[in-house]
Amino acid sequence: MKGAKGYIMTKERLKNLLLMFLVIMNFVLGSRILIEKKLWPVGYNFFSNMGNFELSRLYTNIKSYFTDENTYKTKVFDPEKIVINTGDQTTRISLNSADAEFDGLVEEASEVLRNAFMSEGENIISVKAEELYSALASASLYFEYPVSFTPELFSKLIGTQNNAFSQTDIHFSDAVIVPRPRTEVYIADRDEGLYYRINVSKGSERLTELIDSCVKKHSRESDSAINYSFDLKFDKPFGAQKTTLNPLILIYSTAPEYPVINARNPVAEGDAINEVIVDDILGVFNINASTMRRYTEAGGTVVFVENNAILKLDKDGYLEYQATDGGLDVSSTGDEYTNIVNIASVAAGINEAVGSSCTVRISENESNEKNKYIFDYIVSGIPVKINNGKISSGIEAVVENGMLKSYKQLIRKYDVTGGKTALAEFFTALDSVIASYSGFMNEINIDKMYFGYSDDGTEGDKAADWVVKVDNIIAVDGITAD
Repeated sequence: MKGAKGYIMTKERLKNLLLMFLVIMNFVLGSRILIEKKLWPVGYNFFSNMGNFELSRLYTNIKSYFTDENTYKTKVFDPEKIVINTGDQTTRISLNSADAEFDGLVEEASEVLRNAFMSEGENIISVKAEELYSALASASLYFEYPVSFTPELFSKLIGTQNNAFSQTDIHFSDAVIVPRPRTEVYIADRDEGLYYRINVSKGSERLTELIDSCVKKHSRESDSAINYSFDLKFDKPFGAQKTTLNPLILIYSTAPEYPVINARNPVAEGDAINEVIVDDILGVFNINASTMRRYTEAGGTVVFVENNAILKLDKDGYLEYQATDGGLDVSSTGDEYTNIVNIASVAAGINEAVGSSCTVRISENESNEKNKYIFDYIVSGIPVKINNGKISSGIEAVVENGMLKSYKQLIRKYDVTGGKTALAEFFTALDSVIASYSGFMNEINIDKMYFGYSDDGTEGDKAADWVVKVDNIIAVDGITAD
């Protein structure tokens, strides 16, 4: 009887365990339905609000652990570059997202920045620009972002809340971390001349280890010195034209080499547009090809019309979506962070439809339209600047009250070739820009000088060159665009 009783108890225990398992699976599968509710089909989770709850995070972790899906991971908020300052300009190291150490440094630095932005007011001190420059001249990390962030938006992108600057109205694209002897973070709003130091209570041992490892690895790779503009006093007027450079522009004694890339249009097959690609792109916008009116314009542009939107796609890969009423819901809250992430996800869907692995990154909005968002393709760690007469960046989108009103993209595929080209020397590029603008500008303020590719929409190889921003004018490879 004792053995039978034990058997019955074991059986009951198994039944209870099985019941518990079924209950858990019910919650998991139920959360899956909620989490994977999509704005668009074609396999994209467009950040349902349920993603904020612990249960959804549990399911996401379970799904990631048991599946090997190649989920598109946007790099939309990546810094343009990270500079490791060693205290000596001859051993400074500049990294971008193509470098192996980049992601690890961003991850560890984000933890330090989270601690900084969660700090209370007494840990934040207003400082002079000279203190920031002193930090850059010592052992530190410099992060240059492609756009100016508000503290609120920046806090969201690093996954925390903004306690540090809740009462301060600033915009910044530059941040510096001094990891030792005690951790300090500097934030620079150069437009307003505001500079802040945040004393971070937690240490940054892991970040320090990564920095030391990176310096050791790269110590003998280059004999090029890197100076900031302020090191050489180029942030002060010089020359007859009174030219000044943003004090944080990097000046290289030897210009680096970058890979040559091959650009092509993946949409067209000869003189026709690939219909399979068309169907997949329509799916991204939740458009049913079989129920829409379709016609072809002179020149081959395919036009789809429904009650609330018009979508056009031409043989050159230029796509234009225009909502005529309402629009696609990209953010129920209408906040900027969600707008940016979900627009980037639309781009990801289109890129996947054409077999492109390109990432996109938020770019400066030259038009200053509050609701307009600009993105560049990123190849070999640097941006591709589009100049085809219709669009000046890879993607442009307009959002109003959380609704996508307009979306434009030049759909491209880029492949890295085996060749490399050296950029023009820094001062050669600088002299060229000064010569171009000195005829009609008495004072030339150069805000940015960085590396990028120029793509005019034609197929073929593209070499990297200097991209120069003069006030509100951008010059790329000798071409200017407002």
